Amino acid sequence: MGETAGLRRGIRTLTLLASIAIIVMLVLAVASALRSRHAASERGKHLDPAATTTAMLLADFVDQESALRGYIVTRDRGFLEPFDDSRRSVPALNARLDDLLADFPDLRAQRTRVDVAYGTWRREVVEPELAAMARGDVAGAAGIVRANARRDFDELRRQAARLAGQIDREQVEASGRVESSSVLLLSSLASAMFVILGVLVTIMIVLRRWLLRPIGALQRSVNSVAAGRYDTRIPSVGPAEIVALAADVETMRAQLVRLVRQNERSWEALAQQGPAVIALRDALTPSLLRARGLMLHGRVDPAQGELAGDWYDAFELPDGRVAVVVGDVSGHGAAAGVFALRLKQLLDAALSTGAGPAAAVEWAVENLGETEEMFATAIIAVVDPRSGELHYVNAGHPDALLLRRAGPAWAMAAPAAPPAIPHPAAPPTPPAGAVDDARVDDARVDAVVDAADPARKRDAGVAGPRPSVSVSAIVGPAAGARRRPTNQAPAPKGNRRHPAAQIVRLPPTGPLMSGLLAAPGAWEIRTLHLEPGDALIAYTDGLVEARDAAGRQFGAHRLIAEILRDPGRTPVGLLDAAFDAVRRHAPGRQGDDRTAIILARTSEPAAITGGRS
Repeated sequence: MGETAGLRRGIRTLTLLASIAIIVMLVLAVASALRSRHAASERGKHLDPAATTTAMLLADFVDQESALRGYIVTRDRGFLEPFDDSRRSVPALNARLDDLLADFPDLRAQRTRVDVAYGTWRREVVEPELAAMARGDVAGAAGIVRANARRDFDELRRQAARLAGQIDREQVEASGRVESSSVLLLSSLASAMFVILGVLVTIMIVLRRWLLRPIGALQRSVNSVAAGRYDTRIPSVGPAEIVALAADVETMRAQLVRLVRQNERSWEALAQQGPAVIALRDALTPSLLRARGLMLHGRVDPAQGELAGDWYDAFELPDGRVAVVVGDVSGHGAAAGVFALRLKQLLDAALSTGAGPAAAVEWAVENLGETEEMFATAIIAVVDPRSGELHYVNAGHPDALLLRRAGPAWAMAAPAAPPAIPHPAAPPTPPAGAVDDARVDDARVDAVVDAADPARKRDAGVAGPRPSVSVSAIVGPAAGARRRPTNQAPAPKGNRRHPAAQIVRLPPTGPLMSGLLAAPGAWEIRTLHLEPGDALIAYTDGLVEARDAAGRQFGAHRLIAEILRDPGRTPVGLLDAAFDAVRRHAPGRQGDDRTAIILARTSEPAAITGGRS
């Protein structure tokens, strides 16, 4: 949805910028057209006639000077007729120039200088010469010619020629303005066309990304589901309408997957002789637990039909403590279910009579009788809800996980109600002495436990000095500096920050449960302390050994990463999210039973809940 909103804002911004650019280009085009028209008007109406008038004025000056020279030399007054004609036309030509050059102050100033030079020439040369000739003083007139006539007339002609030159330059500039305006007009129109073309291409690209690609992805996913690949997720990308449609299709796909899975298991259940299998399954169903201060949630996904070789159970002991068992027998199906039921009954009987976890395992193995080639792994834990003290044995089972949370403890208002998650508290400073050492295969990080720090020993699950115990831990994202393993995907964007969380891995404390490996003291008991808000997570190998199409296992590192992604979720939410992550990693039909439980310490009464998918 954020990407869709960004695309919409981008389209609006692009359209606005393109509109502004087109308007600017059109304004420039109109301005250049007006400028070109004005320049052409100036040249046609003013400059060209002014150039012609200036040439005529200069010709009149020359005519006057030539006529005057001829009159002085010949004393013939007939030479003065052109002089008189030119003298009468000069004022009219000056007046015309004033009108034509009204918008050109520089040219008008030069025309004024021409008029001054003309007045000087007439005052100092023409009028004295005519007066001398009228007196008959030819020698005096000739003297004036020699003294001032050539100088003053040359100045007049120079000023007139300068005026003509300035008019010519102004004509050239007007022509340049016309040409530049034409170029500007063409470039503006071309730029506007390029902008329009660019906007169209960009809109096509954006529409392809915003509409066509999401529709194509939706179509491919729907076709994949229609072809029988039911685990293909429908992507929710694109505009809100397509996202809503994709969500509806995804809901339909999920319902279809559930119906298909249910149908497959129903057929497999019939193959397992129906009623007997159902009775066996009911016998493996965990007891209902009601113990103040504890919350237990478990889930079993059988690999075949309705019966799994995995099981878990939890029940209250006579002294008020709670026993929790998670087991996994080899194989699956009816034979594995029968073996699991025998083992469950033996362990329950031993624990109910007061035996500790290690003693219960030894007694159960001794009384299993002939197991042929079947064996089992199990985690047996006994926890005191009042103090949080937990004793456990790991008989060849995958590492259990101890989730330490810095936030408030989970709470439940009533046994049937889902637990509420309080707002996470601010994360504390991570304990000193923690050393991160990522390992690529399972992303384990060794934690150094300081024996001088009792709190550190308690958090690591150590009861007294145990130098031989190997404890590993992973610090969550909010617990301070941490290197992410190279094969671990980063947490999705948008997740809220959570209080510091830490996971302590609890490795096996003895061999798997088999008569071949039974020996006194083969299984060692361990002790740890559950604080309110802490949780013990136990699972079977089918959960972490699920493989994707490339043969890569889901692995404990992905399970831990999923838990730490949002450790503040309820136990139900944590477990369901873990199973969903496994399903995404290894879609299709599963090859092994998948079982997991979460035992969390709270301050409220809680009940066991179970789930099958």
